Amino acid sequence: MNIRLTTRNLVSLLLIVTALFIINLPVMAEEIKVGLITPLTGAVSTYGQSVRNSIVMGIDEINAEGGIDGKLINLIIRDDKGDATESANIARYLIDREQVCLIIGPIITPCVMAVAPIAQDAGMPLMTPTGTGDSITAIGDFIFRAAYKDSFQGRSMANFARENLGIETAAIIYDIANDYSNGLMKSFKAAFEELGGKIVSTQSYATGDSDFSAQLTSIAMKNPDAIFIPDYHAAVGPILLQASQFGIDATMLGVDGWDSPDLSALSGGNDEGGYFVNHYSPLDTREATIAFTTKYSERFGIEPDALAALGYDAVLIIKAALEKASSTQPEALKNALGTVKNVVAATATIDMDPEGTPHKPVVIIQIKDGLPIVVDRVYP
Repeated sequence: MNIRLTTRNLVSLLLIVTALFIINLPVMAEEIKVGLITPLTGAVSTYGQSVRNSIVMGIDEINAEGGIDGKLINLIIRDDKGDATESANIARYLIDREQVCLIIGPIITPCVMAVAPIAQDAGMPLMTPTGTGDSITAIGDFIFRAAYKDSFQGRSMANFARENLGIETAAIIYDIANDYSNGLMKSFKAAFEELGGKIVSTQSYATGDSDFSAQLTSIAMKNPDAIFIPDYHAAVGPILLQASQFGIDATMLGVDGWDSPDLSALSGGNDEGGYFVNHYSPLDTREATIAFTTKYSERFGIEPDALAALGYDAVLIIKAALEKASSTQPEALKNALGTVKNVVAATATIDMDPEGTPHKPVVIIQIKDGLPIVVDRVYP
């Protein structure tokens, strides 16, 4: 019997063969795509590497347990070098090209401020592990953080300086071009003066400056009880070193940007005795903190700083939100991120609020014999 193979028959045959081929292909597991924007190179790379390490560790743990509802998390990591323009470009790439369902990062406030409006406009949930600027979450309802606000941080240090240390007069030296440093300067100054303290000198410098002799000369002439330095370790270290060279004998007060293994070397050991606000101490005896620090130290061979702890916190908050939402749809994930409660994390047990900030305490650290010792704990 002759069978005439028409064009229609050929197309039908090809469709049947293709369908059978597809049916017999192995089923690929659905994944949850998450982007991470973090500085792996540049002046604040120690922060970015810490965050990267802890987030990778946390996601590896989730995936080892079967993921979220059987879906594994695919983490796409990009280095923004601590540069706001680079951060913004990466955010657009992650949203438009990679089509992630959520962005973790950026890490420092100026970079977060560049990315948050992009994420908000795109309806993309964003969780910065470490951005503390007050205005970050005010950008919109898709923007969240795992850290406290700078206003709380600055106020906490002012309260500690006045009530615990009995500081009467203080000077401030800050980066005028940095939103993070500016916000902390303002919150500390307002709270310190409200509590009856006197700010005798306020000196500014620009990002990237390395010579602080003019500012420190002005401060030395006022002979303050304390100097508040609200900046990242790369600037704080040289300021502490040069203050010592000027013979300034004042209590040094700082913020979470001090938390870096490089601070002691940059300051020539003059961070010793200083106080700074932080998110946690690796020496904390809280059970969840011990578990985190042990796992991190065993995996990476170094003790985790606060940035690492906040990265891990961010992963646990996101995990709780994904489980609560049972969805990666932006609206459902956004609503879950603002309402998860009782997340037992590395720094504390966290309740999130719809405004985007966790409700948890801060600690005041003193550097004693090179170690970060908790001397006070402040609750919101």
